[in-house]
Amino acid sequence: MKVIWSDDSDSNPSDDEHVAIMCFMTIESDNKILFLDDESNLSYNELYNTFEILHDEFKRLGSNYSLLKKSHTCVLVEKIH
Repeated sequence: MKVIWSDDSDSNPSDDEHVAIMCFMTIESDNKILFLDDESNLSYNELYNTFEILHDEFKRLGSNYSLLKKSHTCVLVEKIH
């Protein structure tokens, strides 16, 4: 994947050419890690389903983090009193 941008519209594009190398990771249902690169042959639906799984896991971990943060605050309050 190649990304090109220019900070100045009058500049020569080759002067402002930058390359971004991206690597995506997904976790399959059997906990194997799959590395995705430009040579992957996954379909859009497979990528979308993997994204949904990762997003659900992100929300679950965010919820757990919030609960732990509240619990930590309660422990600190008890410790002070």
